[in-house]
Amino acid sequence: MNRRVFSAVLVTLVLAAGSAQASWYDDYDAGIAAARSGNWNVVVQKMSAAIKGNASENNKARTYGMNFVNYHPYYYRGVAYLNLGKYEQAIADLEKTSGPGQENLGSIDTLMDRAKKQLAAANEPEPEPVKPPVTNTVAPVPVPSAPLIDPALRQRAAAALGGAKQKLQSAQQRRAGSSPQYTQAMSLYTDATTRNASARNNDDLNTVITMADNAGDLADLAQPPNVPAPVTPAPTAPIIPKPNTATTTIMADYTSEVRKALEHYFAGDFDEATRGFEALTQKLPTNGWIWAFLGASQYSQYAFEADETYKEAALRSFRRAKQLRTWNGGLPSKYFSKKIQKAFRENT
Repeated sequence: MNRRVFSAVLVTLVLAAGSAQASWYDDYDAGIAAARSGNWNVVVQKMSAAIKGNASENNKARTYGMNFVNYHPYYYRGVAYLNLGKYEQAIADLEKTSGPGQENLGSIDTLMDRAKKQLAAANEPEPEPVKPPVTNTVAPVPVPSAPLIDPALRQRAAAALGGAKQKLQSAQQRRAGSSPQYTQAMSLYTDATTRNASARNNDDLNTVITMADNAGDLADLAQPPNVPAPVTPAPTAPIIPKPNTATTTIMADYTSEVRKALEHYFAGDFDEATRGFEALTQKLPTNGWIWAFLGASQYSQYAFEADETYKEAALRSFRRAKQLRTWNGGLPSKYFSKKIQKAFRENT
């Protein structure tokens, strides 16, 4: 073989090796895109291919030239396994990962806790049926029992999840994926999807529907960084942020405390909002607005945690708000979501 032929062969082998080595980050990018749309099977496929090409996670993994990527394929594959009901695989990947990549789908501790609880629930043996005592009486004709899960409710849950998914995709399209509302909406949607996969009765499905609807509401509120929520401009008045408008509406006194609680509420930090409004009810016990926002914060906690304690507290706050003032037309839509307005309206 002469030197010219040898050089050509060597260049071909180098190019082929470089192409094979570089393919892992293409799979990684495709896997993240699939995670945004909730296509978990594709996420598993793409992240597995990326791991095969590059198994080492790195916050600054070099792809080609001077390009770097926040590379955490085990994190995304673990989230995908969790949503597919493969809890053992999810736990194994979440133990390997060092953190989320460019798309935050929830903290590792939260995801790990959810995977372990789901695995424990899946492995829990079904209770053995109690055998009836043997008697000489004639057994009654068995009556078919109602199904534990209503098929129509199952369809409603699927439709609610589908609607939330579309709203999350819309938020992605307007580049709001880094907003706190989007992060909370995605976490709530992921939890609702997991609950739907393991639902055993109608109460479980009703919880899924509530969580999916609230995830959609949060996704609608998500906006790109430094872009305020769309507000119809008034012809003669400047646009005022919601916390400022609501603060003025409620009370001129205690402005700093009210503003702080409202900022937590509109940012989706409902735990802090609840604590702030609870403290204000001690200082402004006869202010109906304070009780209304406290109830809205507590009901939002119920939507996230599916804990009836939060719901009961919210209904008590709503009843107190109704005792203190007349709400013509119910709660205003510019401050409260449709779900919260409905809960307030139906609470007596």
